[in-house]
Amino acid sequence: METRILKQALLCVCSMALFMIVLPEMAVRADEREYPVSYKKNPDSDAPYIILEEAAEDYTVLPGDSLWEISRKLYGEGRLYVNLVDANQDILTSPNLIYPGMELKTARTGYIERTQSKYGGVQMGEYSMDMPYGWRVGYMESGEAWANFVMRGDGVVGCLVQDKERDTSRTVEDWEKCTQKITKYADENYATQVSDLGFEHYKMKNQGDGTGEVYLYSFLWHVSPDYPSLVFRVCMGLKLTDHIQAEFVGFASDYDIQGCIRYITASFEEHFQEKDSGNFTVNGSNMSLAPNISWELSGMFNPFPFMDEYFTSKLEKVTGSGEENEGKGKYKGRIGN
Repeated sequence: METRILKQALLCVCSMALFMIVLPEMAVRADEREYPVSYKKNPDSDAPYIILEEAAEDYTVLPGDSLWEISRKLYGEGRLYVNLVDANQDILTSPNLIYPGMELKTARTGYIERTQSKYGGVQMGEYSMDMPYGWRVGYMESGEAWANFVMRGDGVVGCLVQDKERDTSRTVEDWEKCTQKITKYADENYATQVSDLGFEHYKMKNQGDGTGEVYLYSFLWHVSPDYPSLVFRVCMGLKLTDHIQAEFVGFASDYDIQGCIRYITASFEEHFQEKDSGNFTVNGSNMSLAPNISWELSGMFNPFPFMDEYFTSKLEKVTGSGEENEGKGKYKGRIGN
């Protein structure tokens, strides 16, 4: 009972802290509240789609393999073998004819439906992105954690948009190695706060201004060991277009924030014009997050100290425990600083 009341109080304080200034130029219209990825288009809908191609390595067929078994190993469901058939039509004469040593493409193409007459968005001249139905924009601040452009509804999403950095492209070039570094960093510095860490990587090809690459990772954030049920899902999204990198960190208690961040990140588009190539920049667009603590993954925002400072400060405000944490360091909940 105590932890439930505390969680409600913490959510209330978080909500009150997000004083919303609704910008008049924002076009906010209806959209679905959750954004599942489907691996088949809806034949009954003529809505446009965000198209995400999974970045996945090829699979080498082993003795005794079948497409059903391979699908079960890769996707968790044997019936999804049709995705393997679709991706390998150039080499499969029959789903029953595979042999050891054959290299199968395993990347699936996913679709997120956009209802053109209903989705809302943020238009900033040099770029744009979709925003969930009914959400508003404003800012957030807690302790030394702040974001000067926030989307808020069933969850909270802070935005960081800047010119594309060369270090960022180099950092994510080997995404597998990058995920290992993120996992190691979380284990070494936030072992008591972070669990259920997962990663995604998609390529968006031939989608006009939306072309680029999308990188996501999500995790559960345990606010305090004293209140084990006080847990939030956090998701971090990165979109790299030709000239811009857009990063989104979101959290929620009982909402599909991972699907939401995937959708917002994938919907991000740059509006570059050749005539502006000499002076094109988005660094003055006032979408920033702090604290922006450096780490081994150069060029990428570090969400862990951001969440640490935000939730630690909120918890102190709810419980009045600030004095107990004096002298424990700049980010009081951080482990292994």
